[in-house]
Amino acid sequence: MMFAPFLAGVMWLGASGGGTHYDKTPAEVRSALQSALVPLHVLGGQVTGSRVTRLDDETMVTSLLDEGENELMRFVTTVSADGEGSRVETIVEAPKGVHAKRAEETMKKQAIAVSLLELVAQEHVASAIEGRPFNMLALNPAANAMVNAMPETTSSVDDSNAATAEWSRLQQQGYGETRDNGWGSPNGDYGGDWGSQD
Repeated sequence: MMFAPFLAGVMWLGASGGGTHYDKTPAEVRSALQSALVPLHVLGGQVTGSRVTRLDDETMVTSLLDEGENELMRFVTTVSADGEGSRVETIVEAPKGVHAKRAEETMKKQAIAVSLLELVAQEHVASAIEGRPFNMLALNPAANAMVNAMPETTSSVDDSNAATAEWSRLQQQGYGETRDNGWGSPNGDYGGDWGSQD
């Protein structure tokens, strides 16, 4: 049941398969994916970060990592030349390492959760390539259509997507870690006497 916490609040109504054409070169696409951060706000508490590796000239892997930097799942993206642009296809695969067997078994039993994770993977890749925040509504086509039909709501949705993307970025770049001066330290050393409990 490792997928349930990842996507508990997400409603899924379907998605189309196959690769997507982008008007960017394969090198531009690979560069965008290399620097992209995963959307922690939809992946749940077990996923604490990601690592991107390049397997070959066309294949990149975004590994979803736990606190010990073990792979929980992986997004495998194939990038190939398509005219002057690129054709990009992303699938979800079981991880390598300590969680591999458990993930493989779960993937067989939790087809809906895997489908949801595939939507997350596709939107993660699309938002990285297009240079925009992860769009929560991409996971719910009906809600996305409704918002697109009411342009006055678009800026609120865009603001929300930008705010959650910033939160996710800060989480992955260690914003919550202890500062050099000890302020916010879990051992109660607040740095000086400001906020101390003495």
